[in-house]
Amino acid sequence: MPQIELTDKFCQSAKATSGRKADYFDTLVTGLVLRVSAGGTKSWYLVYGPPAKRQWLKLGCYPEIPLGGDRGARKRARDARAKVGDGGDPVADKRSVAASQTVADLVDNYVKRHASTRRSSGEIARRLRKNVSGRDADGKKLEEPSAGCIGDVKLSDLHRRDITKAIDAVKDRGAHVEANRLFEDVRAMIRWARSRGDLEQNLVEGMRKPTETAERDRVLSAEEIRTMWGALADAAMRESTRRAVRLCLVTAQRVGEVCGITVDELDLDAALWTIPPMRSKNKREHAVPLSSFAVKIIRDQLTDVKALAERKGRAMPPFVFPGPGAREPVTGAAIAKAIKREEVMKREAATILGVMPWTPHDLRRSAATHMEELGISPFIIGHVLNHVSATKASITSRVYARYDYMSEKREALDLWADRLVGIVSGGAEIVPLGSMGGA
Repeated sequence: MPQIELTDKFCQSAKATSGRKADYFDTLVTGLVLRVSAGGTKSWYLVYGPPAKRQWLKLGCYPEIPLGGDRGARKRARDARAKVGDGGDPVADKRSVAASQTVADLVDNYVKRHASTRRSSGEIARRLRKNVSGRDADGKKLEEPSAGCIGDVKLSDLHRRDITKAIDAVKDRGAHVEANRLFEDVRAMIRWARSRGDLEQNLVEGMRKPTETAERDRVLSAEEIRTMWGALADAAMRESTRRAVRLCLVTAQRVGEVCGITVDELDLDAALWTIPPMRSKNKREHAVPLSSFAVKIIRDQLTDVKALAERKGRAMPPFVFPGPGAREPVTGAAIAKAIKREEVMKREAATILGVMPWTPHDLRRSAATHMEELGISPFIIGHVLNHVSATKASITSRVYARYDYMSEKREALDLWADRLVGIVSGGAEIVPLGSMGGA
C-alpha cells in the first residue's frame, strides 16, 4: 500500500504496477486512495473501518473528480469521514440510494446537471426521455414512449442488457440515425454517472454503435431546388416551418441554429445574425451576414409571431421560431419530422416535395455546393459554414488571425441569394465569379 502526498502531477502520471491494479494512499487525508487499474482507469476511494470490516467507498473517477477544490476528492473524503465519525456508514447509505434511484432519476439528474450545458441539450433530453426513461421533465409518464423504456429499473439492478433493450427498440422501428445518437447519449450518461460514483461500472464499455451509417452526400440540383421550393408552399406544415426550411437554404446554417434564433441575436437593420458560442457547434461566436432575401423571411416570421402573441394576450416571445406554447424554440428534429411526413411512395420510389428524399442538413450542403459552383472560394465557404477546418485549422487561426472575413462572407451569401432567387423563379443561369467583369 504505497503512501504518498498526492498531487495533480502524480495523479496524471500514476500507473498500475506489474500489470495489476495499484492503490496509492494519500498522506494528507486519512483513507483517501487513488486506485489505478491495469487498463489505466483511475478512481477515488475512501477506506474506513476496522481491518475486519474495512469499507471501500467510491468517490468518483479521476480526472472528472479532481484532487482538490470544492468538488474534489479530498473534500469528498473529509466530508465522508465526518459522517463516519458521527456514526454513519456512507457505503450503506450509497447502497440505499442506489436501491431507491431508478434510471428515470438518472436521466433527470444527467439532463439537469450535465446535458443542460451542451448546445444540443434539448435534443439530448428529448431522446433520453422518449427512449429511455419514458417520462417528461415533471416525472409524468409520456403518452407515446418507446417500447424499450427502462425508466423503472433500479440503478442497483441496471444491466447492459437493459441498455441494449432501449437502443434496439429504436433501431427496430427503422430509426437508425436516432438509434446511433441515443447510443451516444446513453454512453455519455453512463460515463458521467460512473465518474460521480452513482454507478460502479461502465456498463457501455465494449458496446458498439448499433448501426453503421454512411456519410451523406445528397446535394439538391437547381432543378430539384426549384421543384421543392414550389411544392413547399402547399406542404401540410406550418408557415413557420416553411420559413425555417427556406432560411436553412438561404443562409447555409445548421437547422438547429436556425430554429433557435432569438430576437437579440439579430440586427436586421445591419442585416446581421450573430450566433453565440453556446449555440454554435464549435463553441465560437459566428456572425452570419443576412441577404435581403433572408431578412425578408425573418421579418415576415416576426410579424406573424407578434400577431399571434397579441391574439393570445401574451408577451412577444424571444424566439423567431417559437414552439408550441412559445416557451421554447421549435427543434431541428421537429423540422426534420415535418419534412419526413411529406414523403410519398409512387411506383416504389420515394419522394419528398417532388424530389428524391432529403433532410434539412442536405440544404446546407446544397447551398455550399452551389456557392462553389459560383466560383466562391472553398475557404470563404468554410467561414460561411463556420467549419472548424476553416476557422480553427491552426494555432495561427485560433490565436493570432483575428480577421473575420465579414465582407467576403456577405458577398458570398448575397451571390448565393441572387442565384437562389433565379433558381426558384426559373431564370438566372450560373455565372462563375471569374467570368464577371473581366477585362
